[in-house]
Amino acid sequence: MAKPSLLYRFYLGYNKAAEVLSVILLVATTIIVFIAVGARYIFRMPFEWSEEFARYGFIWICFLGFALAEKSGDHFRITYFSDKLPPKARLVVEIFLNGLILVVMCRFFAESVNYYNQGKSGISTIMLIPLNYIYAALPVGIILMAFNRIKIFAGIIIDCVRRIKDPGYTPAAPEVH
Repeated sequence: MAKPSLLYRFYLGYNKAAEVLSVILLVATTIIVFIAVGARYIFRMPFEWSEEFARYGFIWICFLGFALAEKSGDHFRITYFSDKLPPKARLVVEIFLNGLILVVMCRFFAESVNYYNQGKSGISTIMLIPLNYIYAALPVGIILMAFNRIKIFAGIIIDCVRRIKDPGYTPAAPEVH
């Protein structure tokens, strides 16, 4: 078996890192909130920082989750009209829409960098950490989503080129993640 390319290993690596970080944050947030609720209602000693940690952890979980949903194709989409098109027209629509999604992600990324830069001057109220660590979730999530969308888009283009070269070509079954 051939060794996977560097690009594919990079793809696997950042998605695995996003999965692991998401799980760690989810488990940590759940445990901290559970202990904080117990401390507040049983011992009447609230942990002031727990709510802030949960909020910031949830922000990171959401943006990493968006990227992972992009990887597995779990974002919702309405295909009613495109399913009614002939195969060649459907392919053109897929290419156009995927290109449009990438353009929108580039625009979102530019705005997310501005948002991140705004956080450089702020510090969280209780935990006293720079807010740009929290705001970094937005550009990181968008970059990971864009990388995953580029992989999807490249697969569509490769299938299109193969269909042009070989009219009898049928695409392989989609990857199961």
